[in-house]
Amino acid sequence: MSLGMFKRNERLEGVFNRVAANFDSIGPRYFSDLGGKLVEYSRVNEVATLLDVACGKGASLFPAAHSVGANGKVIGIDFSKEMVKETQSLICAQGLCNVKVLQIDAEKLDFFDNSFDYVLCGLSTSFFSNSSLAMDEMYRVLKDEGKLGLSTWKKKEKKGVLDKVYTKLFPQNENRNLNNITGRPDFGSVDGVEKILKDIGLKNIEIIVEEKAFYYKDEEEWWQEQWTNASRGLFEHIESLGAINEFKKEAFIELMEYKDVHGIRFDSEVIFSFGQK
Repeated sequence: MSLGMFKRNERLEGVFNRVAANFDSIGPRYFSDLGGKLVEYSRVNEVATLLDVACGKGASLFPAAHSVGANGKVIGIDFSKEMVKETQSLICAQGLCNVKVLQIDAEKLDFFDNSFDYVLCGLSTSFFSNSSLAMDEMYRVLKDEGKLGLSTWKKKEKKGVLDKVYTKLFPQNENRNLNNITGRPDFGSVDGVEKILKDIGLKNIEIIVEEKAFYYKDEEEWWQEQWTNASRGLFEHIESLGAINEFKKEAFIELMEYKDVHGIRFDSEVIFSFGQK
């Protein structure tokens, strides 16, 4: 791993350490909703062994634990120490004996080959320094005939609120799109995801695209929720430039496009993809 990638991982871990306590606890809790969908669409069997990669606060981990039953086993891994600590507390609070969570990097899974009946990864591939290596690792630890399941955000044709405001306030960085990391595999399109799964050797590929609207009650709830997810890294950067109040003001103006009688609408479009080893 290059020094640059190491620093990126270190920075991201710091961000997720700082959001861990409040992650998926403010606003519409779309991570929990979509995490449950990933398990549902994976058709997880009882008594199975399952690995949840980049498990966060357990959006897929806890539904998976109930699906495999008391005689199954679920392991969650995350590279954030604080996220692991928070999730372990939730496991203890629920009295689950068939689940454990470990601090492990997705790009170097500390498990034997052919260890799991299912490997799931929800909405996390964009955070891997080397997503191709992470995918190879997921394939390696999957048992023969086992199933790998991913959920990824579908690429949007137009910029979102954060991209628009960042470009407006920092036009000199317009060519540095916040979501544009060249050279990375394409997890944001159906064709791209299908190719990724085929390239690592999976068969019987199934892809589901699902759209769903989630709602924040108002602009302030949207703003607070952004501080509890990966956007916090961007906000901290803007804060260091002394522009956070101006950024917030401009963001609230952009949010008017998504406001209706129910609140601030978040239109999610997610690709759920599955393949068999």
